Amino acid sequence: MTSALALRRHEAEIASAPRWMFARVAWRNLGRRKLRTWLSAGAIAFAVLLVSVFMALQSGIYGGWIETATGLTSGHLQLQHPDYLEDPKVANAMPHGTELARIVAAVPGVVGVAPRVEAFALVSVGERSYGALVMGVDAEREAALFTLPHQLDEGEYLPRSDSAYIGAALATNLGVQLGDEIVAIGSSREGGVAALVLTVDGIFKTGTADLDRNVMQARLAAMQAAFQLGDAVHRVAVKTTDANRVAEYAPRIAALLPTGVRLVDWNTLLPELEQSIELDRIIALMMYWLLMILVALAVVNAFIMTVFERTREFGMLLAIGMRPNAIVGVLTIEAVCVWALGAAVGIVLCVAVVVPLSHVGIDVASFDENFKGMAEEMMLPTRMFPALSADAVVQAPLAMLAGTLLAAWIPALRVRRMRPVDALREEE
Repeated sequence: MTSALALRRHEAEIASAPRWMFARVAWRNLGRRKLRTWLSAGAIAFAVLLVSVFMALQSGIYGGWIETATGLTSGHLQLQHPDYLEDPKVANAMPHGTELARIVAAVPGVVGVAPRVEAFALVSVGERSYGALVMGVDAEREAALFTLPHQLDEGEYLPRSDSAYIGAALATNLGVQLGDEIVAIGSSREGGVAALVLTVDGIFKTGTADLDRNVMQARLAAMQAAFQLGDAVHRVAVKTTDANRVAEYAPRIAALLPTGVRLVDWNTLLPELEQSIELDRIIALMMYWLLMILVALAVVNAFIMTVFERTREFGMLLAIGMRPNAIVGVLTIEAVCVWALGAAVGIVLCVAVVVPLSHVGIDVASFDENFKGMAEEMMLPTRMFPALSADAVVQAPLAMLAGTLLAAWIPALRVRRMRPVDALREEE
């Protein structure tokens, strides 16, 4: 009877032991097998480092794609008539284009704005005629904000009030050269005939067939006069300090807009770009998860070996009254310590690698001369800047935490089924 009471009292003392004591025991247990501990932590650090760095590289690549695509003509945001995106006709214009541009340009985070007039017209030279999108632009603002004005193949960018800036493929189809006269005929805002006589002063070549074959630019005032638009415009392209922060800037701009004006972001303007980024992100995420699963399996193996090697120790703890859940708790604390060590090393190495590269960039063109020529022709960035984000330094460590806990709990099932007598006898 006395021995039974003593056993119960001993069990109660163990159950009421301070929680920090379990953490201390777990940390000391890791020190007993230092090589195994460091190998497990190293595997976690390697996975965190690799995944975090590649996610940062991905963010930099996506940023380059977005800036290249939006920097050509579309901008990060656009102001439009509510019906213009679905029905781009001349009548769907916004009045007071000058005032709209002034209001938006004053919003914090906006680098610049470019008002535009657009019309589909029949472009003719002699007996040759082709359909084209004629854009009326503010030449100075366009040249300051977008790259299309700088894709000159010949001539100058809209130096005069009656200049035309035409795609190379369209110029070839029409058989025009610099100095030739070109006529654009379309429908005015009131439904009448609009005619515009221009002189070809510049020819651009982007490598994008849709632009080179179908687009011609003219001065904004000439287009507004020819199509009887007054001060109305069809688009006000907006460039901000960061395309990834348009969700932050958009509410500020929308709050200042009058009724009858719609704010559209680059995701809506360039849906194929967003789809490409999402597809690439999903494929990369699958590879990341595969890597982290392989690392988690290595950690599982380490903890299985730990449980088998310490079977007699666990049997003794069970024999003196320690509950199985407490032993599982110790193993869990050991797993968290290994994860914390590996994750900390991985994050520090990631920051040490990514932060310098985010300032100097990676010259991807130096790896392949053929890529350099292709990048210049297609207006792709030749220098990649990794972007360190919260996702890059949080997702991989959290995923590895889940994998490490699972790695500890799988062999811990053996502890819950363990009988003290059999455990003590196993290594005799």
